[in-house]
Parts: sequence; C-alpha cells; structure tokens
Amino acid sequence: MNSKEVVIGVSTALLLVVLVAVVLLGGTAHTPSSEIRPLAKFYLENCLNVFDRTWWTASPEAVTSMLWDYRGIDTYYETSVFFLAIIGAVALFRVVEVKLKAEENERRESGLSIIVKSSTRIIFPLILVVSASVAFHGHLTPGGGFQAGSILAVGPLLLIAAFSRRYLEEHLRFSRDKFLVLRSVGLILIVLVIALPLAAGAVLMLNQPKPWLPAYIFPVAFDPVWTSGTLFFFNVAEFLAVGAGFTLLFLLLSIPEEEFKRVLGI
Repeated sequence: MNSKEVVIGVSTALLLVVLVAVVLLGGTAHTPSSEIRPLAKFYLENCLNVFDRTWWTASPEAVTSMLWDYRGIDTYYETSVFFLAIIGAVALFRVVEVKLKAEENERRESGLSIIVKSSTRIIFPLILVVSASVAFHGHLTPGGGFQAGSILAVGPLLLIAAFSRRYLEEHLRFSRDKFLVLRSVGLILIVLVIALPLAAGAVLMLNQPKPWLPAYIFPVAFDPVWTSGTLFFFNVAEFLAVGAGFTLLFLLLSIPEEEFKRVLGI
C-alpha cells in the first residue's frame, strides 16, 4: 500500500467519524418554519393565478416557472456553463479519440452476462419513455428538461456497462459527433425561444404578456396541448441538450484506461 492510498483511506475514515459525530450530537436537527417565506408566497400565488395574470406563467409547476420565467436568464447562463464544460471535455479527449480511430484497434469488448444484457434491452426503452414523459409534462407536473435529460442519459450509460462502448458506436451508431450535433440543436432551440419575443416587439424570454409589455408570440396553449407559453419548449430543448451532453461525457469517460496509457505512451 503506497502513501497515496493511506492518505485517502485515513481521510475517508476521518470524514465518516465527523459525520457520525455530527448526527449523534444533533448537529443535523432542524425544525423548518411553518411560515411561508415572502418570495415563495409570491411564486405560489402568481404562477397559475387566472384571476390576476399580471405575473403569471400559466403553469401549475412553480419550480419550472422559477427556472424558465422568473429567473430564466440565470438558468440560461447555467446551461451555457454546462455546454462549455462539455466542450472542454471533448477538447481534452480529442487527442486520444483521434489516435484510437487512426490505429483502428480491432479488439472487441464482450460486455457483461446474457442476463444483464437481456434486462438492459427491456429497461432501455422504458428509460426513454420515462425521460420523454418527464420532459413533455415538466411544465404541468414535477420534472423538467434537466431532470428528463439526466434520466435519458442513464439509458446509454446502462448500454455501455452491459454491452460496451464499442457496441454503442458500431452497432447502434451512437457516435460522439451525433451527440454533439444533438446537444447543439437543443441549445439552438433554447436561443430561438429566448429571442423570438423580440420579433413581436417584446423582450427576451417573455413568456406571458404583461401590462407594460403586451406583445408576445407564445400562447398559453396550442389546442389541445397546454404549453404554458415558452415553458414547454424550454423543457424539450433542455431535455435534448442535457441528455446529449451527459451521454457524450459517458462515451468519453468509458474509454478504457489501458487504451489511454497505450495511446499516450504512459
């Protein structure tokens, strides 16, 4: 056992001891207040207030209303940061990816047992259905684009674990470039939904008309589908962007360590 492993082991043990001590001494005990904070009260009273639509978002889902309407610009910046992180990861892995393709390595990975593979074949389409449901109903029920995208990415991750990374790339054609394109499509859709209100003489990210800004182009519903203005479109776009982004990272991180060392000469 080297010194690095000793340090990691001791640090982990100390962290566990501290956590146990905090729990036993009541350091995590907290009684929440029964009073609703003014900011939360504002969101709850206004997000689906059909009697006074001054501040409403036409959505019963207060969290989605906060993320893509009341503080929508902040959410846009968060999405941009995530996109830049994906680009950074692709850039770091680029050298290894290019060399692996150039060498045309013929080694194939067999994956896990037939039981795991059969179970994954059943679970994978269910994951896709659940993720799509969370995205398409995120403006009406708990969920949303980021949550749905995270669920979606679990599907390819299971395929990588059960079958191997090469199975995704060679048999299912789940390539890095395709997920980069899908990620970009999601971001372009977000930008379009943000900017389209400007074409109607309104402001960026306007969801519902306001007394001082009556112009808008996203109605509450496109009968018979209730969209809550922009919220439905933001969720779908974020669903594509996050799902593709996480899947892209999983593909890069699943490159075997020995191939890294071989290609880089370590």
